[in-house]
Amino acid sequence: MRSILAVLVFVLFSPAVRAQEKVKIFDANGVKIAYLDEGTGEAVVLLHGFSASAGEMWTKMPFAPTQFLPELAKEYRVIAPDFRGHGKSDKPHDVKQYGREMAEDVVRLIDHLKVKKAHVVGYSMGAMIAGKLLVSHPDRLLSVTFGGAAPLLSQPKESPVLAATVESLEKGKGITPLIVALTPDGEKGSTAEEAAAFSDLFLKGKDQKALAAVLRGFPGLEVTEAKLKANKVPVQFVYGSRESPFLKDAIVAARNVLPKAEAVVVEKGDHGSTFTTPEFRKAVLAFLKANKE
Repeated sequence: MRSILAVLVFVLFSPAVRAQEKVKIFDANGVKIAYLDEGTGEAVVLLHGFSASAGEMWTKMPFAPTQFLPELAKEYRVIAPDFRGHGKSDKPHDVKQYGREMAEDVVRLIDHLKVKKAHVVGYSMGAMIAGKLLVSHPDRLLSVTFGGAAPLLSQPKESPVLAATVESLEKGKGITPLIVALTPDGEKGSTAEEAAAFSDLFLKGKDQKALAAVLRGFPGLEVTEAKLKANKVPVQFVYGSRESPFLKDAIVAARNVLPKAEAVVVEKGDHGSTFTTPEFRKAVLAFLKANKE
């Protein structure tokens, strides 16, 4: 919990950094999507996690030796959208506007930018969306890195964590159930009061009904084992040794379906810190260079 809090408190109180973002907007089938576009070279699309934004995840992480997007932009063209429901993008409340539509927004964006193929790096929810792209638009992908999560394999029952978080958001009570579930492996969980306080801090000014709709739309991101097994795009997993148990289980399940996938485990990394580490950056850069077009 401390690592997640340390990373995100900085984000919430950094208006000066926010003002420096060169945000652009495009129309994705009637929904305005904000995005960052920096650097030149092969395209790399960065997909952020749930309830965050491209800027929050990739350009202003505290304690990181370097900021991920600017560092990557030294060698690549880096494209980072704010998913619908997040950041500076539109925030519809209709569940039908999410799920598969979030993956399609990525394709719409690279179409808008006239990019034929791109590498994709997704973290947390972004990894789930990358998984949908892997089976629905493999012809547009040069490689995929799944960070801190995995493709969302079809489940016979709804996740209790997901259901509890949706209910909490729809009542305006934040993401406390999700925060508790993201407790690093081997660490004592936070109290309900601590998790609620963090949720209030992190969601300040954010549209909870839109975020609830995002989660309700997750079934639209599900993929089947059969389609994953047919994959021919180079893929890798990068996650922390202390990743939360429910996400680590999902990663293991996906790796069993994708036996040729590479994997890098960041020692002592957890869900809230792995993507800020030099090890994560090095793993991504090495994989991109190994899979140049």
